[in-house]
Amino acid sequence: MSLFQACLFDELEPLYPDSRPEAGFTRYELSGANGAYAGVHIFMNGLTPGIPVSLKVEGPHRAYKLFSLLPVPVEVNTGADQRSEYLKDDRNENVIRRAPFFVYEILEPVFNTVLPAMTIAAFAFRTPIEYCRAKETKQWTITVSHEGHEQVLRVDVIQYPAVIPKADQTTHKYINWFNLEAIARAHRLEKWSPSFMAMLERYLRLAVYSRQNMLNLSPGDFFDVDAGGNPVLNEARLSAVIEVSRKAGIYLFQGGAFCGREKGLADDDAFYASLDHANFTSPEQILTAFKKLAFEYFDNGTEAVFAMTGERISSPKGQEQLRSALAQLNAYLDQHNLKAGWMQCCLDEPNDALKETYHLISQITREVLPGVPILEPVLPTEAVSGDLDIWCPTVETYEKNRAFFEQRVLAGDRIFVYTCLTPGGNYCNRLLDMERLRMVWLAWAPALYSSIEGFLHWGANHTLGHDPQKRQAAMFTEQVMEYHPKYANFLPAGDPAIFYPGHETPLSSVRSEAHRIGYEDLCLLQALAKKDAEKAANLVKRVFRGYADFEKSVEAYRRVKRDLLELLLET
Repeated sequence: MSLFQACLFDELEPLYPDSRPEAGFTRYELSGANGAYAGVHIFMNGLTPGIPVSLKVEGPHRAYKLFSLLPVPVEVNTGADQRSEYLKDDRNENVIRRAPFFVYEILEPVFNTVLPAMTIAAFAFRTPIEYCRAKETKQWTITVSHEGHEQVLRVDVIQYPAVIPKADQTTHKYINWFNLEAIARAHRLEKWSPSFMAMLERYLRLAVYSRQNMLNLSPGDFFDVDAGGNPVLNEARLSAVIEVSRKAGIYLFQGGAFCGREKGLADDDAFYASLDHANFTSPEQILTAFKKLAFEYFDNGTEAVFAMTGERISSPKGQEQLRSALAQLNAYLDQHNLKAGWMQCCLDEPNDALKETYHLISQITREVLPGVPILEPVLPTEAVSGDLDIWCPTVETYEKNRAFFEQRVLAGDRIFVYTCLTPGGNYCNRLLDMERLRMVWLAWAPALYSSIEGFLHWGANHTLGHDPQKRQAAMFTEQVMEYHPKYANFLPAGDPAIFYPGHETPLSSVRSEAHRIGYEDLCLLQALAKKDAEKAANLVKRVFRGYADFEKSVEAYRRVKRDLLELLLET
């Protein structure tokens, strides 16, 4: 008797190596519109390692893809407030599973035959929905064969004639910060070589598929520093990246910050010296004091520096270097007609202590780079008023201070939101120990909060090492034999990356797919709101009422999604 089993699971349900096929389905129904993608996950156990598994797909066309799902570890849970439980020892009751565990995350393309190394395996099936002119159901059959046994699975896709436009400069603004150095390192390519630029294009095409339509451009990638300490724009390099971006379908850009905080934790001996003079009587006191000092030290610096040279902005030389770099960038943007699609950061996450320095940096930026809005991930809610044009608070900061931000909108400012190592708890974020629906709701939020015009996350591809399956939660900055872990840099699992390096190509993730689904839904919600705003608002509130008040049932989400498509069919 064979122990082999295979079943279907909704792609928004977290899937684990110890999941049970009997919890899934042999037949599953999905709904979607033109421009979207229909997908399911397939989990199987009872496999004999070394004996092939084959998947035969039959359906209305051959425009489909199969992926092997790869698991990644969650070593420690996200904290109840932010970062990880490791930082504050705050148990988070709002996680999908207690760490440590593995969860299926990475999508690696396969054709139709895989050699299993374990008794379990997981796959993903994806197909686009196209050319649908009336409501109709398309049927797919996936026959899974192993060691002479077969399991027949059926997927019914109810297609609707509503149209989801391709991501472009007119759709909701969405940006992940890419690390170009990480691309070169992960794929062992020489940065700026033709092969590197080809790989970058693959990453950006994956990003556009995921509905990203803005690209961050870090000054450190496009400016050199000459022997006299002066920044020099490498126009050829910048032009090459912009050309590749346009080939991939990205026409909006966010200039990275030229300035950074002077204080940091990575290699500052003064911080550790402060610990040496403390009077501790127990390991618990040491741990508590270390965490407290780390936060205070990091958050209270009042100086900023020109990042490429380390010169203080309070000094004439630092200001001169900033002006020079901005002037060169301004000339380039004017020459290439890029200002209409450009937004500029000044200093990432300026806090209250840095408000005077930030005011100076903003003043210089507006003077030397006229006509370009300042977009800033921000921590305070009032101290930098008047110094930026586009506020980008974290989602919980926005929601808790919504009245203030709406006042800024009335004053002519604009709003993005972002997530990163915060928020934790029951808030929407896109970390590995959270429901995949939270990524969907991040994209639904603008349908509830109409002032929000963009979303930002820093971690596009900041993977930890060459093998993302081995490490997810930590981002330590110390050397291997250094025994002073930087608790403030211990990031929650999944925060650094939503795209992964494959052998010859970037790989998508289950979380990125969920975020894409949410943005596809947002297009449909916006279309419904144009026809009947009340119906659209009521539909949203059935499942999403705020960043910490949302439906967690995938089944409930699928019902509302179908109702959305039906309403569009009626109106």
